Amino acid sequence: MNEEEMPAPLFGDKPLPQALDCERAVLSCVLGEAEHTIDLVIHRLPDESCFYTAEHRLIYKAFRAMRDMLEPREIDFVVISDYLDRQGLLSKIGGAEYLSYLLNVVPIASNLETYLDAAYEAWVLRRLISECTKISRSCFEPQEDIVGFMNDVESRIQDVSAARTDKPAVPMNELMHDAVEHLEQLTKGSSDARGYPTGYDLDFKINGLRRGELIVLAARPSIGKTALAMNIARNVAGDGKGVIFFSLEMGAAQVAVRMLCSEARVNIRDIRDGRLTNAQWAGTIMDAGDRLSKLPIFIDETPQLSAIEMRQKARRIAQDHEVNCIVIDYLQLMRATGVSRNANREQEVSKLSSDIKAMAKDMDVPVLLLAQLNRQAEQGGRPKLSQLRESGAIEQDADVVMLLHRDRDQAIEHEDGDEPTGLESEVIIAKNRNGETGIVKLMFIGQYTRFENATRIADEDVPLD
Repeated sequence: MNEEEMPAPLFGDKPLPQALDCERAVLSCVLGEAEHTIDLVIHRLPDESCFYTAEHRLIYKAFRAMRDMLEPREIDFVVISDYLDRQGLLSKIGGAEYLSYLLNVVPIASNLETYLDAAYEAWVLRRLISECTKISRSCFEPQEDIVGFMNDVESRIQDVSAARTDKPAVPMNELMHDAVEHLEQLTKGSSDARGYPTGYDLDFKINGLRRGELIVLAARPSIGKTALAMNIARNVAGDGKGVIFFSLEMGAAQVAVRMLCSEARVNIRDIRDGRLTNAQWAGTIMDAGDRLSKLPIFIDETPQLSAIEMRQKARRIAQDHEVNCIVIDYLQLMRATGVSRNANREQEVSKLSSDIKAMAKDMDVPVLLLAQLNRQAEQGGRPKLSQLRESGAIEQDADVVMLLHRDRDQAIEHEDGDEPTGLESEVIIAKNRNGETGIVKLMFIGQYTRFENATRIADEDVPLD
């Protein structure tokens, strides 16, 4: 994006962001040492539009053309000058004299990354100015579909954000140091290597919630996926890790009440019916509330969030607090952006799944994503990967897929109207990119909205009839 391509600015005659000295330094590095620089430069700056002046864009385009035909060691001042001359472009860049001038800039080669960063960031800012100017002008025009217009705005800004290039490929000799260190941390039981413990026997299978991974927890409605997610969030935060809980279905206060009753092991019906004594209240509820209030958990109750909005909110929280894990309850309540107006729900959910995986990698945190199973799961039997509602893409994007299952025949209410207690549940690990699959047994204690390990559950944890 350059000045000629920009729409009429909204902010007077202010100059566009530019880093001309750094552009010259980048071009000089390639002219003088193409063998060691050209591949890195081409990787970092995707095309000639990254340069501000027309002359620099033509020179960079010549670099790319020559790299397509020659090895880096074969590219030098003479080759570039000859190519531009044959294309009739040498005079347009200021002649061989300007190339000589660039060659004599003599930048510090070790600072090439800094020059590239400055040129790239100025280009991104120019693109943002261009898009924001177009968007601002569109806001003055009638919009038949305001929701569609907002989605288009988000998509255009997201496109600019996504323009950053991937990290360059890393040779094996550089990777080995990190690989050996990672294995050493595993042997020492480091949480950074093993992931953040869920607090359940799940950890023996999935190795905890690992940074950059998308972990999907899916179930039929009313099986307890939200309760399990709350319990996991509490356990992760209990280790001092910051957790953001996006609750798209329940309000923040309702989530807090459920977490409090689970922590205190108190039936909310006993509270509503006034069956707790003052001593029980002080010794149970207050103590549990005090423990939870010290945990780094942040609950966001905004409905119909998009993945972009979640990332923005998470980044704002991360400015003041450490964010180590994100929980989303649940996928099908999110709003997709960057899809066509004619997209069906399956396409929207596929886009959401992809965006959430990108958020996990970009923020380097595990994302625990709750999802619903489709109606086929209602027919009984253990759920399957194919029953993930509305999107096979979830299976592809996820690093781990866990399917929460409980035999509905167990859901027999007590005569006094209490919820079922001590119900055996299964967490079916249907996909595990970096480990084994299998089944983990848990016990669901309905009165407390709480899961416990089936192998460790104590008698006092299960309310008696």
